[in-house]
Amino acid sequence: MSVPSDSALSSTIGEFLGAYLTGTGEVDRYLAPGVKLTPVSPALYTTVTVQEVSAVEEAAAAGQVLADGTKVRVQVQAEAQDDAGRWPLAYGLALTARSGRWGVAALQSGTVRGGGAR
Repeated sequence: MSVPSDSALSSTIGEFLGAYLTGTGEVDRYLAPGVKLTPVSPALYTTVTVQEVSAVEEAAAAGQVLADGTKVRVQVQAEAQDDAGRWPLAYGLALTARSGRWGVAALQSGTVRGGGAR
């Protein structure tokens, strides 16, 4: 199930990945309470663009922030860019709702097979 690109969930994911992979912004503001995750250093990419967010649960497909404590899992396809080219990336994220916003509770990463465009 696709998550709307203009939803709070997709926005949080895009901003988190930007902060995490490019060093732009603070990663901590996107994390669920108790989660510790430091940004990639040195930053690997200059930009990160989310291509698609797919929901594992129906609740995530709605895209809206749900009741506190609600947990959702998503699969994210993104494209990162550096001086050498563009690189497809894939992430599995778990997010938790709290105080009207989403927080990243877990991150699983991997690159899409096939390499990047130069």
